[in-house]
Amino acid sequence: MKKIILILIFLLTFSGFSQKIDITPLDINSSRDDFNSAITQNSRVIYFTSERKGKQQYIYITQRTASGWSNPEMLNSEINSGDEIGAVTLTPDGQFMIFSALNHPKSGQGRTDLYSARKIDGDWTAVRNLGPMVNSDSWDSQPSLTSDGNTLYFASDRPGGFGGTDIYMSRKTRDGWSRPENLGPAVNSSYDELSPVIGSDNKSLTFSSNKPGGFGGFDIYFIKMSNNTFSNPRNAGEPINSSADEYYYYSLPNSKYAYFSSDRAGGEGGLDIYVAYPNPFESESVVLVSGTVTDALTKFPLGADITITDLNSRTKVAEMSSDDKSGLYYVVLQPGKVYSITASKKGYVFFSDRIQIPATEAGHEETKDIQLYPLSQGNTRLLVFFDFDKAILKDESIPELERIIEFLRDNPDVNIQLEGHTDDVGTDEYNDKLSLNRANAVRDYLVSAGIESKRIKTAGFGKRRPLKKDTSEEARSLNRRVEMKIID
Repeated sequence: MKKIILILIFLLTFSGFSQKIDITPLDINSSRDDFNSAITQNSRVIYFTSERKGKQQYIYITQRTASGWSNPEMLNSEINSGDEIGAVTLTPDGQFMIFSALNHPKSGQGRTDLYSARKIDGDWTAVRNLGPMVNSDSWDSQPSLTSDGNTLYFASDRPGGFGGTDIYMSRKTRDGWSRPENLGPAVNSSYDELSPVIGSDNKSLTFSSNKPGGFGGFDIYFIKMSNNTFSNPRNAGEPINSSADEYYYYSLPNSKYAYFSSDRAGGEGGLDIYVAYPNPFESESVVLVSGTVTDALTKFPLGADITITDLNSRTKVAEMSSDDKSGLYYVVLQPGKVYSITASKKGYVFFSDRIQIPATEAGHEETKDIQLYPLSQGNTRLLVFFDFDKAILKDESIPELERIIEFLRDNPDVNIQLEGHTDDVGTDEYNDKLSLNRANAVRDYLVSAGIESKRIKTAGFGKRRPLKKDTSEEARSLNRRVEMKIID
């Protein structure tokens, strides 16, 4: 009997019938094609492509409200200036976009090209063609960005692929985007592969293919990346796939919901956007961090540049901006990492803080509001690290030290004072000396990079100015610090 039960559990689990999946059309669909839902800001905003105003495709936007999704509006932007505006992808904060377009005024390389745009003062602008490194003389479309904004997946029928259309990948570099790489036979076939969507975990990839063995037309496939290598793709099965065409399978982060597009019977007409629940192909859980950037004195919201750095590898993992109007920012981070988050804006002292995310804390949301001080009254706590009872800078301090150097170079008239502080362990005399030595260690690094020593004063306050009066390890860790104050 036990053996029979185990066999039944196995069959139910791997035949796709372990639980009922509900497929529901969104109420934003029209009688024409509606597809490619790009969802941002913790699932509050959807960008999608539609032909609802005629035969031409444009990008539309809808927002979630207390009563459901708002009436979709065509994006009022130069983005919608081409003949056919195709699929769109955005970073999680909704401030950077890559889209495809035919005959866009910003000039192109081929039939359909990929373009980028940024949200500035509430408007989508700064439209740029991604250039000949990414675009070809052929059809290049259907982009999908990783949650850190550093890797781009897209479809193309350029020469040299495995079939009619293949899926390619390009990485962000200092100079732009790298030359695209074909994802190879693990993903691409001698048929057509389209609509790649990379999950928020940056590992789970879905795409569509019309290769034999599916349920009909284009089917959605699911594949996982491990050690930069893709596993064998798995057909999503019914009821996700049907005898019609299915594209653009998007899994909401840390959610049981997924969105996809299909022209199956029973919709409003053409391609429609559907919701699947529960999502049988969830991405791995991530950590969602959001907050508001404001002026520390006026409390007005600010549009600031935000950088996320992996402190262990000392590499930037994400660069974004808070919204110019609301000051809101939103970022997806991976568990099991230690990050620094830095916000900077011209005329203000930069802000830095440390975010440690244990591997066991995947799937939760965290709020971190940021206040920026004007240069005239600025001070900030620096993310510099020392071993206990030592004044030698640890390697994790380097990203912050380089940030101070950049700040001082950008503001040549600014002079600073570096102020060292300790916890409450030890004598006053000993802690005064230790705190001064730590401030001097930061100064020496800055001077070695070419910053004039006369611009930098140092002081040690020992344990006399604690941020938190407590004997807990959390309080002591908070009080062991070096602060930077603008003095001129």
